[in-house]
Amino acid sequence: MRPLNLTISAFGPYKDETFIDFTKLGEKGMYLITGDTGAGKTTIFDAICFALYGEPSGSSRDPRMFRCKYSDAKVPTYVELLFSYHGKEYRIRRNPEYERPALRGGGTTTQKADAILEFPDGREAVTKTSEVTKEVEKIIGLSKDQFTQIAMIAQGDFMKLLLSDTTERSKIFRQIFMTGRYQRLQEILKKEANKAEDDYKLKSAIATEKIAQIQVRSEDQEEQKRFLECSKTDEIEAFIDDIDKEDKEDFKLFSKKESELRKSLADLNRSIGVATERKKSEDLLNKNKAALEKAKPEYESAKEDLKNKAKDYKKSEPLAIMISSEKENLSSYDKLNDTQNSILEAEKKLSALKKSKEELVNKAAELEKEYAAKKKDQQKLKDVPARKIKAEEELDKIKNKGKDVQDIVVAIKNEYPKEKEELLDLQKEYQDQAKKYELIQREYESKNRLFLDAQAGILAEGLSEGEPCPVCGSTVHPHLAVLKQEVPLQKDVDDAMNRAEKQRALMQKAVSRASAKKAEVNKLFDTIIDDIKSYINKGFIEDIEDEHKDKIEAIDNGDISRSEDKADISSNISNIAAILSDEEELRSSKEKYEIPTGLSDSLGLEFDSLKKDLKDVTAVIKSLKEASDLLESLTAEIPAFEKSIKEVSQMQNENALSSKELETTITGLKVREKELKKSLAYESKEKALEHIKKLELEKETIDKAYKDADAKARDCEKKVQDLTGQIAALSKNLAKGKSENLEELEERRSDLSKEYTDNNKLLSLVKNRIDNNKELKTKLLSLGTELETLEHELTYKKIISQTANGNLSGKAKIMLETYIQRSFFDRIINRANVRFMTMSGGHYELVRRDEDNIKSQSGLELDVIDHYNGGTRSVRTLSGGESFMASLSLALGLSDEIQRSAGGIQLDTMFVDEGFGSLDDATLDQAISSLASLSEGNRLVGIISHVGELKERIDKQLVVTVTQGKGSFIECRTE
Repeated sequence: MRPLNLTISAFGPYKDETFIDFTKLGEKGMYLITGDTGAGKTTIFDAICFALYGEPSGSSRDPRMFRCKYSDAKVPTYVELLFSYHGKEYRIRRNPEYERPALRGGGTTTQKADAILEFPDGREAVTKTSEVTKEVEKIIGLSKDQFTQIAMIAQGDFMKLLLSDTTERSKIFRQIFMTGRYQRLQEILKKEANKAEDDYKLKSAIATEKIAQIQVRSEDQEEQKRFLECSKTDEIEAFIDDIDKEDKEDFKLFSKKESELRKSLADLNRSIGVATERKKSEDLLNKNKAALEKAKPEYESAKEDLKNKAKDYKKSEPLAIMISSEKENLSSYDKLNDTQNSILEAEKKLSALKKSKEELVNKAAELEKEYAAKKKDQQKLKDVPARKIKAEEELDKIKNKGKDVQDIVVAIKNEYPKEKEELLDLQKEYQDQAKKYELIQREYESKNRLFLDAQAGILAEGLSEGEPCPVCGSTVHPHLAVLKQEVPLQKDVDDAMNRAEKQRALMQKAVSRASAKKAEVNKLFDTIIDDIKSYINKGFIEDIEDEHKDKIEAIDNGDISRSEDKADISSNISNIAAILSDEEELRSSKEKYEIPTGLSDSLGLEFDSLKKDLKDVTAVIKSLKEASDLLESLTAEIPAFEKSIKEVSQMQNENALSSKELETTITGLKVREKELKKSLAYESKEKALEHIKKLELEKETIDKAYKDADAKARDCEKKVQDLTGQIAALSKNLAKGKSENLEELEERRSDLSKEYTDNNKLLSLVKNRIDNNKELKTKLLSLGTELETLEHELTYKKIISQTANGNLSGKAKIMLETYIQRSFFDRIINRANVRFMTMSGGHYELVRRDEDNIKSQSGLELDVIDHYNGGTRSVRTLSGGESFMASLSLALGLSDEIQRSAGGIQLDTMFVDEGFGSLDDATLDQAISSLASLSEGNRLVGIISHVGELKERIDKQLVVTVTQGKGSFIECRTE
């Protein structure tokens, strides 16, 4: 990968669009990226790395921080890179996320991160940041981390790989050579071993718990159970079988006894049942005999009562005939009742119509009165709309005047003092810069004079009497110039002159800024005065007079209660006009950068007066709006009143007609009522119903008495018959058997039941123990087989895990990943030594420490062979310059190894960032020679440094300069 050109815009310290043409630096060799600290040298590589991968080269920088703080808000932040790979050119444009001005409205908005990659073969461009990054990795064949390790030996990373221990170096190699899969394999093996151990412990715990659940017959067996081991299944099986053998013998005995007791209890229960039933029959026979003796007299009495009630029952049928006849006449009472209700309803309606007639008369009078009042109010308010429009126009005028006065007051109190303060600051800055220039200029003149005097002294040292002076030609030298001991060099004089020129430029800039600001302050003063004059011109005074007339008219109409004199209204304007007429005073105030105090005060009073006017007119408009709303309401209500008056009149006519019709109806109904009353036996239907109810009650009493007497006689007869039958049946049954003692039978059954229960408890205990131990035996034998398998699995998994993780007891602590990384490390060291031997003049050589550590992780420790002293020691004992050479060699070796491992990767550009300041001249030559070897073929090596000696040794340079407030600039020098 070779960058062809790079465009940086508002990125890092680069304020504006900056273009770098790398093709000017050639296709091979070295070039220097130089400049002051913080100028933006490393930012060039950050920009390349950001364009390719969307991230900076170092981990300490966030892409969102790349926005240049010096750039104008409208300048976009982006990086555009044109690069070639295997002869094909690709173009990438990428921008980070940053805040920019919103396209619509005010404020800012977030510009989202975006990217686009263009291909040389005309394929459709790829967009979106993540997709572009994936495509770049596919083209170059390197991830961002690999690219920065190969193409960039980054600032601050020189010593990291050199001085790291095995753990830190392993992390670095894991990322570069992707050995993480071996670390993951180690973790998987460790997890598998831990899982096997957990499974074994779990099964062992379950087996131990099952052994504890074995039920024993004696304390000796309980003690024996404590010494059983879950792995010895034969012992467990024999132990349970011994218990089971004894339990089965007991089970036979208890089962036989349980059968015998159950049979005895069944026979006894049958005997008790027979005795119990005989006792119940005897009791019932005696009870029935007594009941029969009592039932016979009751039956005779019931028969006599029934005979008496039958005589009264003959009256029931005539009563039924009378009741039927009376009920047939009830409908005539309903007709009479309906006629009377109709009369009452008609009279009630007639009364309501009379009352309604009076209400309608009163309502008609009220409507007429209210209608006349509203018509009068409507006439009074007819001119309100016109008055409201005029008041609103007056309000707009006052608002406009208030806006003008307010703008002037704000300019006087806020804007003008601020501008004045800035002017005073700029004038002070100019004075300070002038004083500095005077001091620096005097220093320069002093050094220049000393330097010129020294030249005369040097010339005088070579003069002799009789020899002509090369300046004046005189052969006589009475007063030779004396050469002073402390004489400035030409460089010192030039530096002093340059400082003076720079300070003079700063002073001129300060003068320009102060002059410009003074012009702005004077212009603002003139603008304020012009605005005030415009406000009080003749036309505006006429507006004030018109305003006074309008107010007087408003007072007459009752819209405004406060009155003002015309002189009061215009007094503020008169004061302002008087101040403006004094040209001399205005000129003096302008020179002092002061606004006349009277102007500010009078304008303030004028503003207060306008606010009062605004309040008054607003109150007038509010009052007129209420009156206007009332007028609209009246206009809408009056037609409704006219309609209501007409409707009331119509209702009065209808009332009179309805009253006459009701009077006729009432007369006819009263005639009908008189005719119905003559034809009926009782006064009303209620009286007729009362008589019918009395007859029905008499009939019902007779019927019920007969019915009850008949039912009682039948019941008594049935009771006598039932008791006689039951006595005969019970006597017959009792004659067949013999009586037994029930209490003795119950006592014998209680004894047998207790014996049966005790035997069953022992039987159940033995059976539960047999079943429980049988189930436990099956489970424990199965667990023993599983434990044997798990123990075998644990053994081999633990050995494999300890081997892979370097934890074998008594062995070196070398993990599988470290073992793989050692092969990479050996190749890196071999490649690094090619350059380290050259840089150190054959003095040093790196070597991996073969000493194995059985206490902590090892395998990637690094030592150095000192060929001058013939010994091996830690790389930490090297000096600063030696450490730099060693770390640079190691980093270059790492870069070579990564490229070899990547396979087919073509990187035609490489950057080396800083670190040369710690080298002496000889070592610097060796380091540059080693780096020069990197540029053999078509490789271009960029060295980022501010070391002065490199500027003289490397012709091709990218010079980065920074200007305060204006950002950084890049200049390409090829000679």
